Amino acid sequence: MAEPAVMVHVEGTRHWATGDHWPVKQTEYRPLYLRTRGKLNEAPEPYGADVACPEGVYQAPLTITDKVEKLVWTTDPVTEVTSIHGTGAAHLFVAIDQPDTNLILRFWDEAPNGKRQLVTTGFLKASHNELDARTTEGNPYHPHTRSVPVEPGAITEYVVRIYPFANDFKPGHRLVAELMCNEPFVDEHNSLLPPDAFHLPVGRPVMHTLYRDADHPSRFVLPFVIQ
Repeated sequence: MAEPAVMVHVEGTRHWATGDHWPVKQTEYRPLYLRTRGKLNEAPEPYGADVACPEGVYQAPLTITDKVEKLVWTTDPVTEVTSIHGTGAAHLFVAIDQPDTNLILRFWDEAPNGKRQLVTTGFLKASHNELDARTTEGNPYHPHTRSVPVEPGAITEYVVRIYPFANDFKPGHRLVAELMCNEPFVDEHNSLLPPDAFHLPVGRPVMHTLYRDADHPSRFVLPFVIQ
């Protein structure tokens, strides 16, 4: 009982941190906006959809292909140790052409040599986008008490819970974010998972159109440690 209330292993700098609460250090939520050319930036996109055009990803069913399509965004390399500890949220403005889809996020710590370490993930079935009263900034809660079919073609803001994590990005490293609707069968993360660890695939061809312009500020809201 004399041990700290919380003990967490911090990836990146690979050390143990302890404290009386989670996250163990003081944090503040800051947005990283999805920008054109696959960039993540602290500043929002200043242009409308006529200039910052939406980008799409079409996923064919896994009954006819093994390829999982994805959209990818990256930050610039950090110049000093940048710590992100806690739970986050993704606010994604997406139009899909089917009554449902998956929104699967994976976040990586990428070293200057290209080697990557998985940081955290997020998952939401589009028909379960409903939030409840427990939701706060950067910490959404989905009750999952009912399924509400998506209106095909309607631009909808989906709020995805980013699961708790603690990572220190060392100088020269970048945060890489991936969005897909199915999970790859084998890569540097999934090759370590048991066969029953995957989310159920969509099972039909789906076109996702993601908006990230001045009127549709798609972004990740993440808990940055206050230095």
